[in-house]
Amino acid sequence: MEHVSHFTYGWINPIMAFGFAFAGSILALMCMTQARRQDGRVKSARRRVQWIALSAFALGGTAIWMMHFTAMIGFKVVESDIAYDPMKTFLSLLASIGAVFFGLLVAGTGRRNTVAKILMAGPITGIGVVIMHYSGMAAINVSGHIAHERGYFIASVVIAVVAATAALFCGMYLDGWRWQSAAAVIMASAISAMHYTGMAGVRVTVYDQGRNSVSGIDPIMLTLPILGVATIGIIVLLFALMGTQPKMVTKRDQLGIEVEDEEVLPTATGAIPVDRLRGGPRPRGAGRVRNKSERSQGYVPDQRPTRPLQAPMGSQDGPMIVPDRPGARTQRSFQQADLERTAEHYDITPRQAPRR
Repeated sequence: MEHVSHFTYGWINPIMAFGFAFAGSILALMCMTQARRQDGRVKSARRRVQWIALSAFALGGTAIWMMHFTAMIGFKVVESDIAYDPMKTFLSLLASIGAVFFGLLVAGTGRRNTVAKILMAGPITGIGVVIMHYSGMAAINVSGHIAHERGYFIASVVIAVVAATAALFCGMYLDGWRWQSAAAVIMASAISAMHYTGMAGVRVTVYDQGRNSVSGIDPIMLTLPILGVATIGIIVLLFALMGTQPKMVTKRDQLGIEVEDEEVLPTATGAIPVDRLRGGPRPRGAGRVRNKSERSQGYVPDQRPTRPLQAPMGSQDGPMIVPDRPGARTQRSFQQADLERTAEHYDITPRQAPRR
């Protein structure tokens, strides 16, 4: 006899659960993007692990566990109360975050992110998600016995492994908000499919004593604290990601030059005109260059390069930077060679003055 209802409150729970799965998935992908940007230095390696931990919290805690708990609010058993064992519920949360963290750590550390590492970490993470789901089910106390059909159990395991592998692949390789948003929708759909596939195989046999023998915490009593913690966690993740924006801009500025977005067109030889650079005042003369590279390397406004920088081989645009003040040789800076290498790397030439 069927005693189970999965949609007690209609479509509110599935929609809320999918929203948590999507939010956690996209935050996890954004955190993994930051983890990939860390280089191989010791300090950066520590930051990489920190970003992986934040990604595991977003994916394992918000996308997977919160989706599971929110959907379970709509789970009801006819003729029986439902209560949760708080210790088992908390352990299921740790299992979810720990499994995702270990999988991301295996797939995201090392000098190269290879497909082989993802294929090895995916099943590990998927099995951890399965452990989370069924340990969370074990935390439910009812006036009866809960059983799971084997076919649905196997299907949920397969979906969990495939979803975890796809999540790791997206976290390791996808950049850009469009790709990450599409990947988050797919991941949230897979997480929801895994949960409801497993729940479709739940069978409950109610005992005669009915509602008097259930022990534990009412799920409604757990809802507000858990939603509060989840909201705080999402806010912390958002602030952590917002704090990376100035760092990313600074990293780009350290390349030596900064150009106007989508406005710089190279010349016929592939050179970028000097007067399209920004980051400081516009050049006033034929060879005046005053940008972030110059300021960071110690130049003051009255200093000039001591000699013309040679144009790239095969270029017909003339010298790249021409000194425009006599006596500049006496004020040569020891950073001259660095400026030359920067200019040669970016193939910078002055814009030719129009003929009158």
